[in-house]
Amino acid sequence: MGGTTDSFGPDLVPVTDALGFLPYSNSPHHDAEEQRRPLIHRLIADGTLPDGYATENGTGLVYFGTELVDAFTEVEGKLAYSLTREGAVTRETALETRLL
Repeated sequence: MGGTTDSFGPDLVPVTDALGFLPYSNSPHHDAEEQRRPLIHRLIADGTLPDGYATENGTGLVYFGTELVDAFTEVEGKLAYSLTREGAVTRETALETRLL
């Protein structure tokens, strides 16, 4: 449903009107850009974005329909995460990634 981007300028901003193929928020480059993690956490915690997933550089996610079925990486040790709103905070849970 949305996420964060710096595609429209130098600042990282929320996107709340994505294509909507999946009912989740998305945070790419979760480990590579200092502002991404705190921003996506705030946007999920305050209800601007729905629960979602995050991927470190070199990782990806595979869905069957809208169900997450695989998390993979091309870089050993890199992770993907589930992001869920719990009250006024966002819980980040590491997902096991399969090395390609």
